[in-house]
Amino acid sequence: MTENVVSFEKKRLERLDGTVFGSTAEESRIAAIGSQIEFAKRELETVQAYIDLAYAGTITVTMNDCGEPPPQQPFAHLGSILSNYEQVLFDRIAELEYEQEMLSSPADDQGY
Repeated sequence: MTENVVSFEKKRLERLDGTVFGSTAEESRIAAIGSQIEFAKRELETVQAYIDLAYAGTITVTMNDCGEPPPQQPFAHLGSILSNYEQVLFDRIAELEYEQEMLSSPADDQGY
């Protein structure tokens, strides 16, 4: 058991000696996926804030010069579009986290 701890600590220290994004292609890929996850999470926060605004009706509609009234149910339609995009972001984050986990975890030699 002590060998595992020492081995883990040695590997951790070896990684610290590398570059910020890793020295191998796999480490670089893991870092890139992490960056994509963070971007998608920030985008998700923004979309969720817009969804709240759309459904709360706190968005201002400015009339155009033609004098036409705004379309019926514009906020519900906008909220629906944003909700669909929200689901796309949830799915993308899950895919990226799964891919990151598969790259981060060592291969199981026993096939489980």
